[in-house]
Amino acid sequence: MLQHAEALCTAQIQAAPKKTVPLSASISKLVSSGWSYFGYNSEKSSTKSSSSSAVSTPPPPPKYMTNGEMRARVIRAECLLLTSLILLLQESIMSYLKAGLNLRKGYKSYENVWAEIKNMGDESDKLVDNNTLGGVHFGLGTIHIVLASMPAKILRIISSFGYTGDKAFGFDLVQKCIAGKGIRSPLGSLMYLSYYTILTGFAPSVLGETNIPVADKILNEALKDYKESAFFLYFAGRTNRLKGLTQESTENFELASSKATAEWGSELQRLCDYELGLNCAILLDWTGAQKCFDRLASENYWSKAFFLYFKAACLEASGERDKAITIYQSIPGLVNRKFGGRTILVEQYVARKLKLFEQNGFDTHLPALEILLIWNAFSSMTPEHLKTCLAQVDAKISQNRTATGLDSLAVLKTIKGAILHQLGQHKEGAECLNWVIALPAAKVQEEKWVVPFACWEAGVGAWMEDKQQEGDRRWTRAKGFWEKAMTFSGYEFEFRLSIRIHAAMMKIQELLEQMNLKAFH
Repeated sequence: MLQHAEALCTAQIQAAPKKTVPLSASISKLVSSGWSYFGYNSEKSSTKSSSSSAVSTPPPPPKYMTNGEMRARVIRAECLLLTSLILLLQESIMSYLKAGLNLRKGYKSYENVWAEIKNMGDESDKLVDNNTLGGVHFGLGTIHIVLASMPAKILRIISSFGYTGDKAFGFDLVQKCIAGKGIRSPLGSLMYLSYYTILTGFAPSVLGETNIPVADKILNEALKDYKESAFFLYFAGRTNRLKGLTQESTENFELASSKATAEWGSELQRLCDYELGLNCAILLDWTGAQKCFDRLASENYWSKAFFLYFKAACLEASGERDKAITIYQSIPGLVNRKFGGRTILVEQYVARKLKLFEQNGFDTHLPALEILLIWNAFSSMTPEHLKTCLAQVDAKISQNRTATGLDSLAVLKTIKGAILHQLGQHKEGAECLNWVIALPAAKVQEEKWVVPFACWEAGVGAWMEDKQQEGDRRWTRAKGFWEKAMTFSGYEFEFRLSIRIHAAMMKIQELLEQMNLKAFH
């Protein structure tokens, strides 16, 4: 659909009358004579009647780009921007390359319209409609925010064309879009919410304290104007989950799904089903979770293999091990989602785990909790649910102390360390995670992701423990763990962890600037 809209806009741009561009006096003269030759100069058409001349004489070329052409350029750029955002979610090098190319084309289109509006000066109020201007503000602002939010590993791929993001400038433009009250004003609010909820979801224990109140304020303002909006209700669900209000979050997602109409809302309904399944897992309602993921798998949404894997993990967590094994055995033939000729990353993870399960006689080690660790979900759990998970991990470690391989033990200890930190037991959490971090690289054969993720969780624990420290002691230990995590590469979910670390480092930079400003005054 986005490609079709882009093609229509391109056709409109090509058909639009072109403005005169005075390159030099001679070129201007040549163009002028050319227009006269084709009848654009009415003074040389004296042999024709005035009525005939009015009909046959083509209009003079416009001084500026027409409003219709600018609108078409903005819509085309918007299609390219939205396509890029979808590609960025694919978490692969090929998708990042394609996203970079689309961002470049979109940025150039926005930039051309922006330059034209500035050339118009005071005339722009008459020549450019408010919705087109709001589209430029939204598009340029969003691109700057996206580029500023990307870690170096991804930025090296998507910004190879030379653009860098200015977050402050981006937010200023998006705020102008919202204030303009045009048709893209809700999109501007959604962009703000995306930044303060989705980005916060990558590092909730680090960013939540400052970002969640901002998200709440934006959300409350938006819901005053768009009470029935399925999109804003969806973000209300995301925000409530970040606050640990999982039951309220579930109600938000259910309402958002009910508001999504059949004509356009099927994708949003599926997205809400996914969020509802994740909420059920956070609440340890494994029966409810497996029903949500079963529904998504039956609709062949995104990755059937992953949703069946998550369903089987939920069944196993609820004690239905035989059913879980049957589903595990049915999944390998479904690992077929490709992007750029390669299997998507989450299915690579599923295929590897299933192969490992089969080799070990399906002696699994809490795969549902492993997903919740990778998905950063423990920060949304209540202390009671965290303690339940902790007891399960301890039982698994004790039960399989001799039989458990080093890789599986490292995963279990990383899960345990993350849970202990969320419970405020930082000393015990650090002991678990430091054991994992100290493992020689050659010793970890299968779970290559676990050591960098343990570094991340150790940094989160240090951040929480050192919260009351003064000056740079507030973040020194956490930063050290995160910098160590950045030295690893070639593991599953690498780009996801890179975004988390980048978001945390941005927070440290923000605190450092505030500290320096305070010292200056």
